[in-house]
Amino acid sequence: MKDYFSLRKPVHFVFPIDGDCLNQYDGIEQDDRLVVKALVAAAPDADLYINEEKAFFNGRYFEADVALEGRRTTLFAEDMNCRENCDRIAVYDFRSAVGKYRISSDDNILFLQDITKNQDVYQSIFENPYLAVYKEAHDKYGASVHLNLFYETDDMPGFSVRRDYFNLSMMTDRFRAEWEANSDWLHLSFHAHQEHPDKPYQHTNMKRITQDAEKIHAEIIRFAGEKTLAKVCTVHWGECSIGGIRALRAKGYRGITGYFEIKDGAPFVAYYYPPDLTAHVGGRDFWMNTEEDVMHGRIDLVLNTIRYEDLIPTLESIRADPHRSGFMELMIHEQYFHPDYVAYIPKFRELVLDAAKWAYDYGYRGALMEDVMFE
Repeated sequence: MKDYFSLRKPVHFVFPIDGDCLNQYDGIEQDDRLVVKALVAAAPDADLYINEEKAFFNGRYFEADVALEGRRTTLFAEDMNCRENCDRIAVYDFRSAVGKYRISSDDNILFLQDITKNQDVYQSIFENPYLAVYKEAHDKYGASVHLNLFYETDDMPGFSVRRDYFNLSMMTDRFRAEWEANSDWLHLSFHAHQEHPDKPYQHTNMKRITQDAEKIHAEIIRFAGEKTLAKVCTVHWGECSIGGIRALRAKGYRGITGYFEIKDGAPFVAYYYPPDLTAHVGGRDFWMNTEEDVMHGRIDLVLNTIRYEDLIPTLESIRADPHRSGFMELMIHEQYFHPDYVAYIPKFRELVLDAAKWAYDYGYRGALMEDVMFE
């Protein structure tokens, strides 16, 4: 994998690094362009230029103000004393993502089983009480919602009520038109074949994850329509080999989200990335892996991991970080909605709705990842 920090190179960018997605919190806006101060490490006696602008040594790094040109800008730093000493990176203008938010949910399948079971009773998919929560968040606060799906149920440990076996091929297609009619704010995608084993794709080969994704894609298109199938997903446990990432990119996933945190000294829900890159990606809203042509989004808060009374203070603390508060990504897991689950959260609905209300009240507006990640 590419050395994104290039510490051994005689000339290398310190900020931004290759793939950084920048917004107005990273610089200033001039004449509708974003201008950022680029920092480059080089020998103090270097005659350094950045995009043909003379850079000045500040005692630690060379710096120069550079304007981003369009969505993607190449930055080139070169020591004119030895032109072999150079560095080239690509960065992205993501000002349009600021002030947006999304709600996503992982481990989804039981609500689809309920809709199928009640297909002759329900007149709408939103009569399912779980899906109704997201519809309420959308209707009241403009939330855009993304649901990552399992293909099948397994033994469902943690539930006191045993459910019949179900997989996506059993899902009714009676409501396909309604799914499609709501695809401007409600998307579905691949998550994993089933809940267990843990970290199923940590060491996956391309064939296995491709087969799992294809099965889920075929069923989503069948029962919900192609417009509902997202180009962004979150892989179960956020652990995946580089081959798995390449396989998902080949299946159309241009964006993959995760926590990108360091937990107990190791990357957590960060796919295959090393600690230094994990920490960098986790400190920003978005980052582009230019080698693999995959955009990553930072999940800011997993709602089922906090107490209800800590919701607003936690959101406020995230908002205080300018590099994570541009786009707010709020996530939860389906199982915590169900009263027979061992870790059932009685205030599941309130967590979702109050988080959406907080975002809306601060001026955030709902957006799917596709709305902001890609041109």
